[in-house]
Amino acid sequence: MACKPCAVLLLLAHAAALQPPSWSALSKTLPSAARDEPTIIDAVNHRQKRPPLSEDTVVLYRERNGWCPYSERVWLGLETKNVAYETVLIDNTGGARPSWFESTTPRIRWADGTDQGESLDILKDLDERYPSEPPLFDEHSAALIG
Repeated sequence: MACKPCAVLLLLAHAAALQPPSWSALSKTLPSAARDEPTIIDAVNHRQKRPPLSEDTVVLYRERNGWCPYSERVWLGLETKNVAYETVLIDNTGGARPSWFESTTPRIRWADGTDQGESLDILKDLDERYPSEPPLFDEHSAALIG
């Protein structure tokens, strides 16, 4: 048996090895880390008039403060699929919500101009529209969500 100080050092070394990676380290593992960051437009600065957006790029309308797990889910799906997209941050707290946005978040405007909501539906469509990238759902999960 190891001496008490040695056992403590072994435990500390083992605990350090089990530490989860930082958010910074995890973000570098995303496929999208190899390309430029997406354009992010804060709708608070465009309350009366829709901001200029690319016509042929996916646009993610997401909650502004990072509180919405559904917006985060879609954002992570886009990042995992390595899809080029622009982001418009929408203030859902009421005070600074733009007059031109009358929907819920998250919302996607696909590159073909179609519009879609509901985070799981968006993720299923991401898998259909970008099949060459890693799937977001395994067969079992896909069957569960329909």
